[in-house]
Amino acid sequence: MATEKKRSSSAKSPVAAPSRARKGIQSVEVGVRVIDVLAKAAQPLPLSEVGRLAGISASQAHRYLTSFSKSDLVYQDSVNGRYGLGSQALRWGISAMSKMDVIEVSSRAINELCERLDLTGLLNVWGDRGATCVRLKRSKLLLGTDLGLGSVFPLVTSVTGQVFLAHLPKSMTQDLLRAEVASMRRQGNAVDMREVEARCREVRACGMAEEIGHYVRRVSALAAPVFDYQGDVVAVMTVLFGSVPGARADHQALADELIAQSRAVSESLGWNAVKRPAQ
Repeated sequence: MATEKKRSSSAKSPVAAPSRARKGIQSVEVGVRVIDVLAKAAQPLPLSEVGRLAGISASQAHRYLTSFSKSDLVYQDSVNGRYGLGSQALRWGISAMSKMDVIEVSSRAINELCERLDLTGLLNVWGDRGATCVRLKRSKLLLGTDLGLGSVFPLVTSVTGQVFLAHLPKSMTQDLLRAEVASMRRQGNAVDMREVEARCREVRACGMAEEIGHYVRRVSALAAPVFDYQGDVVAVMTVLFGSVPGARADHQALADELIAQSRAVSESLGWNAVKRPAQ
């Protein structure tokens, strides 16, 4: 019986150990919330506001902030007493960003989305020739297009180009845009620059661009920007799927998914929509 009890006790220990490990250290988790509150704030915050946003009392927040101040994670303004992130937090942030591969992180995100929803996805960056595809994830149902790695997309008539045009400084796009518009006009396609500007405003307001069967026949596309910690667009995530006339409303769920993915990637790169709105 003693032997059986001993075996029974040892059999339980592997189950109990992971349970303890998952519990974690609550004080550390609370401390992270305090730091996160300061990181998301557009300006230094008073003690009471830090406590409120972190979900703890002001006295509890003060203890955390005092400890963090000793390590330069937090500083307190000597004039108004408000708290902000300190130099150590900046060093950690710079170190994390230097190790972050924009292409790799964005590729993982778009691969996950495409595999889950059976879509074709492209990751695009801005190159010498414009909006250029650098990663391609094909769906099981191939769409029969010649799009692939190295494809360069027009600024006016593709969703990928429209997102770059909407968010990049005009100094980076004006020469390519001028040449593209001139080429379209030579081919008899009138381009109203006021409409182009209106489209850019719409893309910024919606957080994405959408076209149904326009750039490539019978293929619809959605594209959303990826921003870095400075709020600069560094990539565009694009998904392609079969075009169904009149189905624009049905694409909203997919649009929401794409926007959520692109925002998650942007935030992992240090982008903060509150502090650095992408406009």
